[in-house]
Amino acid sequence: MIYFVTGITGTVVPVVVEDLMKKDPDAAFYFAIRKDKKGNGIQARFESVVDSLDLDIPTRRKLAERSRLVEINVEKERLGIDPKLYSEIIEKTEKILHGAADVRFDQPYEKIRISNVVFSQKIYDLFDSIKQHRETYAKNKPTLYYISTGYAYGIHKKPIPEDFPEFHPGKPDNTYAQTKAEAKIFMLDKINRCKDSIVIFEPTIIGGSARTGRTKTYNLHYIVMMLGYMGKLPFLTAPENQLDIVPVDWVAAVISDIMAGDQYHQGVVRLASGAGGVPVKTLHDVGYNYYVTHDPVPGHVIPKIRFVPCWFFYSMINVQKIFYQAMYFCTRQKRFRKMAKGISLLEGYFPYITRSKVFENSRSMELIQKYTNCSSAPTMQDIRDKDGQVIQKGYFGKILADTLETGWGGMVDFKRLEKKTAEYKSPQAALISSRK
Repeated sequence: MIYFVTGITGTVVPVVVEDLMKKDPDAAFYFAIRKDKKGNGIQARFESVVDSLDLDIPTRRKLAERSRLVEINVEKERLGIDPKLYSEIIEKTEKILHGAADVRFDQPYEKIRISNVVFSQKIYDLFDSIKQHRETYAKNKPTLYYISTGYAYGIHKKPIPEDFPEFHPGKPDNTYAQTKAEAKIFMLDKINRCKDSIVIFEPTIIGGSARTGRTKTYNLHYIVMMLGYMGKLPFLTAPENQLDIVPVDWVAAVISDIMAGDQYHQGVVRLASGAGGVPVKTLHDVGYNYYVTHDPVPGHVIPKIRFVPCWFFYSMINVQKIFYQAMYFCTRQKRFRKMAKGISLLEGYFPYITRSKVFENSRSMELIQKYTNCSSAPTMQDIRDKDGQVIQKGYFGKILADTLETGWGGMVDFKRLEKKTAEYKSPQAALISSRK
């Protein structure tokens, strides 16, 4: 099977490709890649991804041999692909996996719309050309697999329904959710009006691997855990809200099974834990106990987060933001602007934590059981059986171990924190001695 793939430098798609290399013996790929802001070319970016994959050396070599890199520019016609190569892609591609997206929650609408809506529309144009070509030559229909998000539903009464072929999103939580909703509406229209073979995957919050705990991106719940560890998040709210977090390897396994199985070609599959979401307070309590026990920084004190009413929490956030904005206006010191921007980013995360979002997933689970070898998503937390005994089912410990092993992907410098901790304690010791 020949696949055209976007998002190979992201979080989920590389794991899907890992799985496809194991499940589809004839897999070959066109990978659509852009240069990054650091100036790294598409070949260097691709090689970096291949080196990071959980594949043996012969399989990595096979992947490299079976891959054709396609440099793209989303703002250009036909994605800026050379016309000859574009024609080749149309002639040879059998399936498209569109997993690329801008997943930042603090971007201006017009900017993020290009990555999440315009890009999806142009991928569909490519898919439509492939479809017409294959119809002309009496070949099997192509399928477009599109990775959306459960949070495209925005602010919604709980539980959030599985309403395919309909879609009734609420007010978006942020510009990311808004643009993903627009792209889903576009894809659904092609399913309903054109009867196209399009499968939309709707993962919720994607966490580290259930097998290893590792992740490529440390966002959302990772940021909250990091701020708690650093003592920079004294308050939080909505302790009983459930976070629907699913492991990246489970998400990739479902997607790759459906793609390689080639039996399910139209509809929506929600990749969620449903009623098995982890309560915010459980996330805090288990994380707090783990970090206190395994803290790599001697003498570092991790304060417990206090849970407060929602109005008080948001009031404190707004006061901090206004303060840092005012300080930057008065001093022009970049650190204050950085702090204000950091709070703006957090404001994009907070709706996922402070607003109750429970996702129905029974219909999708029926599809998953029918078309894949996967069962329900592993939960983050341990669960209790009918007698109240704890059953070790969660993989939270693996995620927590990974955060300390990697310093949240390099965001926390433990050596620097250890130095600051020692400097903080030394004056206290001197003061005590002088009082004696």
